[in-house]
Amino acid sequence: MSIDADIAEQFEKHLNSPKQTWLLGAGVSFAANIPLMLSLTARVMELGRAQYHDDEDAIRVLDFVTDDCGESSHIEHHLTHLGDLISIAARSRKGDVDIGGKRIAKAKLVEIHHSLIEEIAETVRWGFRPARANPAQEQLIGTAGSSIVNISGHQKFIEAVFGASRAGLDFVRTPVEFFTTNYDTLIEDALAQSGIEFQDGFIGGGVGFWSLRNYNASPATRAIVFKLHGSIDWYRPNTGHTTLLRVRHGDTYPDRTDGGSVMISPQATKYMNTQRDPFAEIFQRFRARMTQGSDHVLLICGYSFGDEHINAEIEIAMSSHKNQLTIIAFVDEPNDQLPDILKSWLDGVWGQQLFVASPKGLYQGTTGPVFPLPNEKRDWWTFDGVANLFSAGLPKDIQEAMA
Repeated sequence: MSIDADIAEQFEKHLNSPKQTWLLGAGVSFAANIPLMLSLTARVMELGRAQYHDDEDAIRVLDFVTDDCGESSHIEHHLTHLGDLISIAARSRKGDVDIGGKRIAKAKLVEIHHSLIEEIAETVRWGFRPARANPAQEQLIGTAGSSIVNISGHQKFIEAVFGASRAGLDFVRTPVEFFTTNYDTLIEDALAQSGIEFQDGFIGGGVGFWSLRNYNASPATRAIVFKLHGSIDWYRPNTGHTTLLRVRHGDTYPDRTDGGSVMISPQATKYMNTQRDPFAEIFQRFRARMTQGSDHVLLICGYSFGDEHINAEIEIAMSSHKNQLTIIAFVDEPNDQLPDILKSWLDGVWGQQLFVASPKGLYQGTTGPVFPLPNEKRDWWTFDGVANLFSAGLPKDIQEAMA
């Protein structure tokens, strides 16, 4: 068997692994009309400035945060920066902080922080598609009662992962674990609409409370969902019940005037590392899942490898001498280049445990891309392409080469 065919055979074997973990990033929701991080940042900051157009102090804060973070920063960096300012103000004698020669009170900073998070939640909840010139595309703005969010891609993906073509795996595989950086609820909604029993860390119905034990699979559990950066339907009350809640949009309860907020990470620094913050525990579950001693696969889609925290967790797991994890990354090569960190991993000591499916073909370690198409690019790196790969199998030309 040729080297190319051997790589494809190993790739196919790992796609059929009975123990699968998925890391899903913003790219999987792009076709659903939920913006990528830079577009989301521009939209949220635009909405924030519109809301505070006649509030000089708030505009001063927004301008400072935007300018101080730099051009390549996105909304999570802005929130982190704002959270740090809140912490500085909390430690100061007068409860404020100097921004551009003006003392801004901690209460104003907290108000702006909460307001930006609410704008994120509204944008993600109803959808937003920015205008672009090539190809020409008009801006679309979803609103309450007129959402532009499309769940069809997520439904197709879930059906491919759990559908008829994968049915034989149900007898041997553990629950599929989904770790996502996305704030939307499309993975959970697609699982529910497909009748896939899953755990998401909450106990209850439309309103639920977060409990660590609800990540533990029951005999009927087929999937577990972990939201690494929070969710638009998570709410952290500021008074009364101290537990993180999953809530319905539009309900009059819990009381949204108590100073609580939608739980999207990162929160203001004072809230981190408390019993009400699930993020440390969720990342611990991500770490534990990757460092299990048994043979398993981490499949990555829609993730641009721009989160240093997540990248570090992957590196730590793969560097363990006891590790039996294989990684399959579905990624684009926007400038004819893989992300720098992927290139370094492919060239590294555990590069043979890493497969990369890109428009150019398939990589394993220092070999690749193999199976390039002469006059076109492969689409198996896209969310839709991954669903096709799982439902229909390897492309025909690769199957013929393996025969």
